[in-house]
Amino acid sequence: MPKHFYEAEFSSLYIKLTKDALHEFIRKLMDENFSLYWRYENDTIFLIIDNENALCEIPFVRNEDFLTLHVDQLTVNDEIIVEALEVIISEFSGNGVVKKSTGGPLYITSYKTGDIQSIIEIDGSDKIIMNKNGSIIEYREYDHNLEPQTIFHMTNLEIDYELMELHEAIVAEDEQRVRSHKKRLKKLVNRRKEVAQFL
Repeated sequence: MPKHFYEAEFSSLYIKLTKDALHEFIRKLMDENFSLYWRYENDTIFLIIDNENALCEIPFVRNEDFLTLHVDQLTVNDEIIVEALEVIISEFSGNGVVKKSTGGPLYITSYKTGDIQSIIEIDGSDKIIMNKNGSIIEYREYDHNLEPQTIFHMTNLEIDYELMELHEAIVAEDEQRVRSHKKRLKKLVNRRKEVAQFL
């Protein structure tokens, strides 16, 4: 039976954790029968996780009493590894954005100092937002009932998503999709400028 598609992309990830916490993270992965290796490079140690389908390298900067995980982008194709990373984001006041795709809607979770700021489900033109209090809000175009900061943040995430879609359309040489995504991007950039005036 083929393994279902799963991919998570961590962006602007920053976590400061203790060495004991790293050992607990490693134990969790070992309990799941992952193969783990270390690679050393100056002050950075790379935890290499082999999940049989792909290798995942997670960099940690060594300090005296703690380690820092700080990466601009990290792609992970295993749900267990993603869940383990999200646990240490929450427990150690981490920051970052996690985009998850399982072949259907795209889910974007934003963390700030360990708290979930929002969870966005992107499926077609509708957006489903779950804020940090667990309240779900259906978000449609130009819903001005949301706070300007929330709309601004969501718009930035949508721009990132449209840029990714535009790149795929360019690679596929699909001119109709390219035009559609460029039009959507222009609209989003204009919205961001409008909302920025209220911040």
